[in-house]
Amino acid sequence: MPTHRFTVGQMVRLVTTKGLSPAAAVTYTVEAPMPSYQNSPQYRLWNAEHHQGRVALERDLEAVLNT
Repeated sequence: MPTHRFTVGQMVRLVTTKGLSPAAAVTYTVEAPMPSYQNSPQYRLWNAEHHQGRVALERDLEAVLNT
């Protein structure tokens, strides 16, 4: 069973925005881990600026590094 790589409160970015609306947010905060789907952990995500939530597979996310 795969383990989750990202933690609640961590900022993540979608690896690809293909198929998303141009108005869709690209960066999100992890709200909660969810059960795996197709052998990939998934997460509930939220972007407060755009008031957008989504569920994404871990393989479709990358960590946002603080600079």
